[in-house]
Amino acid sequence: SYGCIIATVLHIPSSAGRRKAFSTCSAHLIVVLVFYSTCIYRYIRPAQRGGQDSDKVLSLFFSVLTQTLNPYIYSLRNRQVK
Repeated sequence: SYGCIIATVLHIPSSAGRRKAFSTCSAHLIVVLVFYSTCIYRYIRPAQRGGQDSDKVLSLFFSVLTQTLNPYIYSLRNRQVK
Protein backbone atom coordinates (compact mmCIF):
# COMPACT_ATOMS: atom_id res chain seq x y z
CA SER A 1 0.00 0.00 0.00
CA TYR A 2 2.90 2.38 0.64
CA GLY A 3 4.16 1.75 -2.87
CA CYS A 4 0.74 2.76 -4.21
CA ILE A 5 0.83 5.94 -2.16
CA ILE A 6 4.26 6.87 -3.49
CA ALA A 7 3.25 6.03 -7.07
CA THR A 8 0.12 8.15 -6.76
CA VAL A 9 2.08 11.10 -5.38
CA LEU A 10 4.59 10.81 -8.21
CA HIS A 11 1.75 11.03 -10.74
CA ILE A 12 0.66 14.46 -9.45
CA PRO A 13 1.34 16.83 -12.35
CA SER A 14 2.65 19.86 -10.46
CA SER A 15 5.92 19.81 -8.54
CA ALA A 16 4.40 21.97 -5.80
CA GLY A 17 1.63 19.39 -5.35
CA ARG A 18 4.12 16.54 -5.17
CA ARG A 19 6.23 18.42 -2.64
CA LYS A 20 3.19 19.17 -0.46
CA ALA A 21 1.98 15.56 -0.61
CA PHE A 22 5.40 14.17 0.28
CA SER A 23 5.85 16.62 3.12
CA THR A 24 2.48 15.55 4.49
CA CYS A 25 3.24 11.83 4.59
CA SER A 26 7.05 11.84 4.87
CA ALA A 27 7.13 11.54 8.67
CA HIS A 28 4.94 8.46 8.61
CA LEU A 29 6.94 6.89 5.77
CA ILE A 30 10.21 7.41 7.70
CA VAL A 31 8.81 5.66 10.78
CA VAL A 32 7.47 2.78 8.70
CA LEU A 33 10.81 2.46 6.90
CA VAL A 34 12.78 2.29 10.15
CA PHE A 35 10.26 -0.07 11.74
CA TYR A 36 10.03 -2.57 8.90
CA SER A 37 13.64 -2.45 7.73
CA THR A 38 14.79 -4.11 10.95
CA CYS A 39 12.21 -6.88 10.49
CA ILE A 40 13.11 -7.40 6.87
CA TYR A 41 16.83 -7.48 7.60
CA ARG A 42 16.28 -10.11 10.30
CA TYR A 43 14.69 -12.54 7.86
CA ILE A 44 16.76 -11.78 4.77
CA ARG A 45 20.24 -11.97 6.25
CA PRO A 46 22.11 -15.26 5.88
CA ALA A 47 22.50 -17.61 8.80
CA GLN A 48 25.66 -16.89 10.74
CA ARG A 49 27.46 -17.78 13.91
CA GLY A 50 26.64 -15.65 16.90
CA GLY A 51 23.28 -14.78 15.47
CA GLN A 52 21.81 -14.22 18.91
CA ASP A 53 24.06 -11.21 19.54
CA SER A 54 22.98 -9.52 16.34
CA ASP A 55 19.36 -10.45 17.11
CA LYS A 56 19.66 -8.61 20.43
CA VAL A 57 20.94 -5.51 18.66
CA LEU A 58 18.16 -5.71 16.07
CA SER A 59 15.48 -6.12 18.71
CA LEU A 60 16.91 -3.15 20.61
CA PHE A 61 16.89 -1.09 17.43
CA PHE A 62 13.38 -2.31 16.59
CA SER A 63 11.80 -1.67 19.98
CA VAL A 64 13.71 1.25 21.49
CA LEU A 65 15.10 3.38 18.68
CA THR A 66 11.91 3.47 16.65
CA GLN A 67 9.85 4.49 19.66
CA THR A 68 12.42 7.10 20.69
CA LEU A 69 12.52 8.69 17.25
CA ASN A 70 8.73 8.83 16.81
CA PRO A 71 8.17 12.16 18.62
CA TYR A 72 11.07 13.80 16.79
CA ILE A 73 10.06 12.55 13.36
CA TYR A 74 6.41 13.51 13.78
CA SER A 75 7.31 16.97 15.06
CA LEU A 76 9.32 17.80 11.92
CA ARG A 77 6.25 19.42 10.37
CA ASN A 78 5.48 21.42 13.51
CA ARG A 79 6.09 25.11 12.85
CA GLN A 80 7.06 25.78 16.46
CA VAL A 81 9.82 23.18 16.24
CA LYS A 82 11.15 24.68 13.00
